[in-house]
Amino acid sequence: MMTCIERVSCCLLILLSVAPSAVISSDLSSLTIMGEEYPKAIYFRNAENSAANETIPYEKWKNRWSKLDGMVVKALDEEIPGRSGEAQKKFLKYKSEFPQKLMLLHFNGNARDPRFDLDAFKHQDWTYFVGTDAKGKITPSADATVIKVNNTDVFKQGWGRGNKGNDDIAIVTRGANGKLNWDRVEQVKLVSINKKQSSITVARGQFNTKPLSFDKGNAYLAPHVAQAPFAKGSEQSLWRYNFTQLGSKADYGQSMAQALADNLLSYMSNKGSLSSFDGIEFDVLASYRGLGHHTRKNKIDYNFDGKFSSLDNQAANQYSIGVRHFLTQLRQKLGDNKLLLADGNELNQQREFGLLNGIESETWPSHWDPEIEQWSSGMNRHLFWNDNCYSPCFSYIKLGELPSKKGQSVAPTENTRKLRVAAALIMDATIAPAYRPKGKKIDNWPELTGRKKKYNNWLGKAISPPMHYKISDSQPMECKVAIDEQKNSIYVPSEKVNIFKRIGTGAQQFSCTFSLVSVDDVVLVMNSKSKSTNLNSKNEQVSYISIMPNLEQSQENMTWSGNHLFESRFYFKQLKAGLNHLQFESDAEEIHISDLSITSGAEVVYRKFENGLVIANPFRKPILLDITDLTERNILLINNRKYNNKGKITIKAKDAVFIKYKDMI
Repeated sequence: MMTCIERVSCCLLILLSVAPSAVISSDLSSLTIMGEEYPKAIYFRNAENSAANETIPYEKWKNRWSKLDGMVVKALDEEIPGRSGEAQKKFLKYKSEFPQKLMLLHFNGNARDPRFDLDAFKHQDWTYFVGTDAKGKITPSADATVIKVNNTDVFKQGWGRGNKGNDDIAIVTRGANGKLNWDRVEQVKLVSINKKQSSITVARGQFNTKPLSFDKGNAYLAPHVAQAPFAKGSEQSLWRYNFTQLGSKADYGQSMAQALADNLLSYMSNKGSLSSFDGIEFDVLASYRGLGHHTRKNKIDYNFDGKFSSLDNQAANQYSIGVRHFLTQLRQKLGDNKLLLADGNELNQQREFGLLNGIESETWPSHWDPEIEQWSSGMNRHLFWNDNCYSPCFSYIKLGELPSKKGQSVAPTENTRKLRVAAALIMDATIAPAYRPKGKKIDNWPELTGRKKKYNNWLGKAISPPMHYKISDSQPMECKVAIDEQKNSIYVPSEKVNIFKRIGTGAQQFSCTFSLVSVDDVVLVMNSKSKSTNLNSKNEQVSYISIMPNLEQSQENMTWSGNHLFESRFYFKQLKAGLNHLQFESDAEEIHISDLSITSGAEVVYRKFENGLVIANPFRKPILLDITDLTERNILLINNRKYNNKGKITIKAKDAVFIKYKDMI
């Protein structure tokens, strides 16, 4: 007999085979960015502020932002109020004038400003922390009200950027049986906290609700889980969606996922204001969420019963199912001619390969990797998406300033900027330049112009997949597998395939050891496939596999693994002489690894194009390379400088070269 979760999962899988209804009449193949010539580049939200400025005429704005092959922009008010006004008008006029240019909606998939289309949602469509009860009765009031509560610690004020972002709170009626009645709710805004008096002051009747009366013992107060305000000058936090609510209980009604899908379809359908847009990129749409939040100690109450228990953990396990339901509804209704993307450069981000066309990688390869130590992770993720996406595949890399935990974002070094551009070209990703390197504009980076004045597809068509060239004779090494069954994994060896099975809960772990004669770089290549037999797991088919050398977290890299063999590649840098230890971890029920090889020595990654060659060195040391080993064609330029025909070139550590041939096609 099937469980409730199994029934929901099966229904969602059936939906994928249903013929799309209300299909949007557009043709993605007509977009320039979907062509076969490289480089490919679009703007990432840099056009927004000037588009929203009513004093800037459309013609002036258009001339500034029409050099690349399209843009990703906010055109709704879910995060920044006002984007559906002047900015949206300019975007729509631009798209009508340039139908061949990509126009992709950037939409927060995690949370929204509750003032935007609030009537499309119910109170239980949002996520709340475990709250507390009021001590006395609460009378209706149009003014700020002081409420004595059992525990003021569950509330917080000034928790966002610049000390903005006071809690928004739901006051929920508690019935005589102690259960919460989410059909009788008042939304209020925290004004202040008085710990000595065990009270809070709130502004009453907020967000389309009216002040209500609550008898003593009849009022429960739950703060919203929220993101800090994004809009400049705004103090309104963004309420987080609760994708765990699947409409499986009578009091939940229609699922939150369905409500969000319907809300977006009202804009993206044939009659919607954004029907001419080519698709949506969902910012920070995670595959799963945890039970806590960085802003406080109290846990999240996913199932709305006013307390934290194992039921919340069970509900949280449904989060990815709710996300899948949401994306399934959009894919079914929008059809094949709208792109659906989501963030994909972190482990908790998207795995919906059968529904999404690709991913946005922000600050590739990872958000907190300024030195590109996770090159392997970034390459493996994008190449796996290329093999498993919903057709047509489309992914892009935002190349902007790098976030800093110590303060303001900083510009990447010039070598790592070039290395990221090379990575995009090697793995079929579109480039979204989002900052101004010294001496360069945002849309005329030399890698995008090929020494001409403007952006153009100077490399031509790709004529090879990603390729790898060993710089010196490699030394193969034997990897000795070690299994600790207390870490929930058993090992089934065979002549060709190593099978690792999970025998308990949690991530399975295993390891291998090998020896190096001296300090050296290491390349690990393997084929893998995996499966999840538990329908209640975070994903059904796609799992992660991570490998960490010698407990060096900065060098931990990962790959996705599904039900088809996929070759992944891992680069580990300057490992120690003597015994080295690789720790494997995965959330799969079962992993099949074959053709695993470990060799010492660095290699370059390159790709051939009709009119040029792109070569990347992701290692920590310079590489001397005889260019004739990679191409016999006559070279005109290397990094926009004339080639001296000496044969050998040096690629600096974590750098790349862009070669332009004399005999252009």
